[in-house]
Amino acid sequence: MIGCDVIALHDGRILEVHPPAKCAGNACCIHRPSDHPLRTAPLNWRDERQIMERICPHGIGHPDPDDLTFRLARGTLFGAGVHGCDGCCR
Repeated sequence: MIGCDVIALHDGRILEVHPPAKCAGNACCIHRPSDHPLRTAPLNWRDERQIMERICPHGIGHPDPDDLTFRLARGTLFGAGVHGCDGCCR
């Protein structure tokens, strides 16, 4: 990707992501997280589900709400919010 950013995920993997200008003015799980309970929790990319998660202190992956908002706008939300929740994302 030309002009892409790279981020380190919670497990040390490196992920190429869009440049900051691509999400300017919008909440973004990578560049501008909204004010949610897990906003500072480590990121995890779930390739098999094509979603971004936040890993809570208990090690559970919770779908990032900013990623869910992005998917809702694109019409690709179906099933993206389903997860084994321990309440950390409420």
